[in-house]
Amino acid sequence: MVMKVEELGEIGLIERITKKFQVDKQLITVGAGEDDCAVIDIDKAKGGYRYLLVTTDALQESTHFPPGITPFQMGWSAVAVNLSDIAAMGARPFAFTIAMGIPARTETSFIDELTTGIEECASAYNTAVVGGDITRSNELILTGTCLGFANNPVMRAGAKVGDLLCVTGSLGNAALAVKAINNELKLSKRVEEIVKKALFQPQPRVNEGIVIANSGVATAMIDISDGLALSLAEIAKSSNAGAELYEDNVPVLSEEIRREECSELSTRELRELAFYYGGDYELLFTIELGALENEALMQKLRKEVNMSIIGKVVPPEEGIYFKKDEEKEKMEIKGYQHF
Repeated sequence: MVMKVEELGEIGLIERITKKFQVDKQLITVGAGEDDCAVIDIDKAKGGYRYLLVTTDALQESTHFPPGITPFQMGWSAVAVNLSDIAAMGARPFAFTIAMGIPARTETSFIDELTTGIEECASAYNTAVVGGDITRSNELILTGTCLGFANNPVMRAGAKVGDLLCVTGSLGNAALAVKAINNELKLSKRVEEIVKKALFQPQPRVNEGIVIANSGVATAMIDISDGLALSLAEIAKSSNAGAELYEDNVPVLSEEIRREECSELSTRELRELAFYYGGDYELLFTIELGALENEALMQKLRKEVNMSIIGKVVPPEEGIYFKKDEEKEKMEIKGYQHF
């Protein structure tokens, strides 16, 4: 028998949701659904860290969830986008809350799968789901809040002229999935599965962010959720700086996809994938130029965060531009925006 949430009722729905969330009772004295607030032993939770970081991100079905995404992946994404913000400051996440707007005719099996995605993403990054809220709405809305700790949070505002511009991983996989969903590009079944998972189930770079922050050479950082161009513009604005980009150094698409799919994509199309789409959730960061002299550190960053150096920070009056040989081309500042 198919049951709707309106048949289950608010109390029954809360009980059904909260039983999915497992917490360490030594840290979380009172967890989700047990009282008016979660109760956290802050001395045990912070583990010697100095700063508490808080971020909130909301996902709405009509604007954030593309065709083909599963309820599990919706729940996963609601956690992942918040964890990515924590990662972008080099912090360690520890607690998460989720407020859900749920249509009355939603099937309870959908909610079961959704909450499983929330719990699995949170637990994969050692984060406890400690509470939230539910309300009736016309469409599914998921608003998450994540808390984390850091000793030396990496801001957007610290980049200096001469610093190196770097990224983790590869860019454009999620954009390729969007093109496939919109029937703009035909992909092999295997590649389509890979890129759709990158779009539907993003992997926040939490461990990478911590390694970067602890390197001692990071000066600024941001996640690339809205595209590389917009993220770069945010660092430039916050740091009062410009940027020189070496387009050939930007890692466009993962290696296994490049081997199969890049033959029919022009340089301009590859640029669009890497710079002007969102959904990759990699990290853009700057490091001191002197880091190049520390070979052990550079090897560590290349291995543990899959770092690529894609340019350098220049004075603000130079703007943001691509450089190839001695030619300069101004970069468009565009990407994913809600309005």
